[in-house]
Parts: sequence; C-alpha cells; structure tokens
Amino acid sequence: RKNVKLVMSIAKNWMRNSFSTAGANLGGAPGGGGTVTSTGTKRSDKSSKRFLAQMYEGSWDRPSLDEAVQEGMLGLARAVDKYDPERGLRFSTYATHWITSYVRVCFQRAVTGCLRVPSQLHDIKAAYNRIVRDHLHLGSDPPGQDSIAKELGISEQRLRTAIRATGSLLSVDAPVMGGGGGGSYKGSMAGGDGSNSQELKILDTLKCAEPKPEDQVEISFLRQCLENAMATELTPYERDVLRLRLGLDSGQGKTVRQIVEISGGSVSMSDVRSAERRAFKKLRSPTSVHTHNLLAYLDLAGADMKSTLSR
Repeated sequence: RKNVKLVMSIAKNWMRNSFSTAGANLGGAPGGGGTVTSTGTKRSDKSSKRFLAQMYEGSWDRPSLDEAVQEGMLGLARAVDKYDPERGLRFSTYATHWITSYVRVCFQRAVTGCLRVPSQLHDIKAAYNRIVRDHLHLGSDPPGQDSIAKELGISEQRLRTAIRATGSLLSVDAPVMGGGGGGSYKGSMAGGDGSNSQELKILDTLKCAEPKPEDQVEISFLRQCLENAMATELTPYERDVLRLRLGLDSGQGKTVRQIVEISGGSVSMSDVRSAERRAFKKLRSPTSVHTHNLLAYLDLAGADMKSTLSR
C-alpha cells in the first residue's frame, strides 16, 4: 500500500508541474482575506474541484492521472525485478528512480505523440522552461535564448532544436479559436460529443493540392468517354499523335518536334500538326456519336462551349 501511495504521489507531482508549465492558473480556490460566507465557501469548493478535475483529466499533449499512475505501476514492477537487498538501499528509495523514469517518459511521449525524440532534448526543454518560470515568478523579463543557452552550457542552435523538436502536437479536430476549454480538449469528438459542432476546426482550414474525390470520379468518367471517342472516330495514327501531344499516357504532353524525334524522322512536323488538327476536328464534329458526352465535361474544365466548337 505504501508503494502505491508513492506512485500516486509521484504521478500527482508530475501532473502539477506539467499543468503549471502549460500556463495554468495555480492560484487555487479563492481564499482572500475578510469574512467568508457559506456561499463563498461553496463556490470555493466548486472551483477547487473544477481545478483538480481539469488538472487530472489531461489534455491533448498531457496524459491524464490514470495514465500516469499506470506508467508508474510499470516502473514499480520494474523496480521489484531489479531490486537487490544486499546493496543496503531502502526499496522506496530505489523504486522512486524507476517510477519517476517511467512517468517522465509517459509525459514526454504524450507531448510528441508517435515521434521519437531523444530524452536529452526533453531535459533541455525542461531546464529552459524552469529558467523562464523562475524569472517570471521574480517579476523580471526572461532572458533571451542566447543567455539561457550559455547558462545551460549548450549552443543556441542546440537550444532551438530542443524547443522545436519537443513542441506539442496539434489535433486537426481542435478548434481554431480555442476558448477557455481548449486546454482540456482530448479526443476527436467523432461521435458528435462536441459542445459546438459549428465551430471552425483546423481540419477545415487545411488545403490539399490533390483534386476532390468527386472531381476524381468525374475525371475518370471523362477519360473513359474520351477513350471511347478516340477509338470510334480516329485512326490509329491520329490516336497516337493525340496521346503524345496531350500526355494521356505519361501525364506530360510533348511538343511536335519531340514527336518527330520519337518517330525516328518517319513523319514531318507538318504531318504531326495536320494529324492533330484532323483529330480535334473529328472529336468536335456535331455528327460524332460521343460529342454530346464530351461537351458535358466542359463545365468541369471551365471552358466555353461556343469558343470550343468554333475552333
């Protein structure tokens, strides 16, 4: 039972330190001077419970108390396996090292997620935060990164690397303008348990260079329709020229000179241009079977139907 209390004590200590580092208000429940009424006492108790719940429930970049305790129990089990009574150490003293080590790794892993960051960088970041916090508590401005790097005995580039590599991850489901409850956000809210489903999320602001799924479906249908039209209306020579010019197979169109070089000089540049004109004229012909199907995709390409048919 004493060992379990030791695990709880270490886990809670790390929770408090992590919560204070995140910039939370550690003032506790309001308990200023003067007369305190029963109503004020009830409000103070509620604020204290709310504060503890917010601190122990964890967040996106901070584990909960349950997770920290579980990691601490693993450290305790490791200490039991490695403990040697002949060394003359108390078990609680020996177990503190392993419990603290496991809990520390738990908090470091929660910050960087699946990214493996060396523990030395986490130690540098912790020392940096400690120096900044001490200056803020004294009411003075924190020194610059160059001064802190000299105090820690490392280069400024090393300090910047540690700060950048150990930065907390962001959830794409997190709101862009996080309110007061943004620090305690945890989870994807995929089941619709969010308090405000209309709020703008980071996922809504991300841009993708690839076409939308519905556009990909339209492009695949257009490619199928174009293949059918080329197979029906064009000769094999005209199909080959059009494929090379438009890059239908490789995704990169070729110039007339490149097509002549590919053919080994068997055709001239004028032959390629005339074959291309004939192919386009056949595909634009109103009497073609597939013309109305191809014209239906002009809106997808943003082209004008009149100017296209007049070419």
